Amino acid sequence: MCETKVMKLMQKASFLRIHGDDDFKIIDCYQICGFKLEIGVDPSSGRGYGSLVWEAALGLCQYFEKEGIRFSDKKVIELGAGTGIVSILVALLGGDVTITDKPELLSGIERNVSFNIPSSFKPQVKVRALRWGLDINQFPSDYDYILCSDIMYIHDSIPLILETLLHLSNEKTTIYFASTLSYGKNVTRLGHVTLSQYFQTELVCRYGFKDINVYRMCLNTPTTLQLHI
Repeated sequence: MCETKVMKLMQKASFLRIHGDDDFKIIDCYQICGFKLEIGVDPSSGRGYGSLVWEAALGLCQYFEKEGIRFSDKKVIELGAGTGIVSILVALLGGDVTITDKPELLSGIERNVSFNIPSSFKPQVKVRALRWGLDINQFPSDYDYILCSDIMYIHDSIPLILETLLHLSNEKTTIYFASTLSYGKNVTRLGHVTLSQYFQTELVCRYGFKDINVYRMCLNTPTTLQLHI
């Protein structure tokens, strides 16, 4: 898919005022993978960046569309899901998804799930609090996929993200990690250098017009560690 087409898809959003709704003042509409996603946002909510759709999340969604990736019968977890747009798409693509973020963001995610996930799909979607490095023992290490988009822009978060990824992943886990490099550029680059010491990392897609990289990662095994020495 050419970059011009991707740019149009990523920017294709309409904004509808929702009167009398204390949670969502605006609904952003996206057409992705044949689905119409209606994602509630509220820039003035006081919940910070987690109440907005980040561009790397859209980039990751577009990558799944471009590659025709499906998640049928796969166990998936997303870190720092924000509005939940990536996980919602993955659930519609067949995944058994755990959507995680800070406790104060969960109600917004649950609303977006209720807007977009048909009742027949809802048993395969869970919304849970996960504070990186703190709550990890409440989660297993048997996920097929871990999803991350624009979560690494504060220096102090790097070791917490690393600890969380190491706990959640196993030798069969695939991690898709999308980052807008211009957000905290030095921190983002340092974070990916740090992660690459523990995970085999491949740049699988780049949207240059938005400075977004999509990486595919998997845990280093003793064999791959020896190959890197």
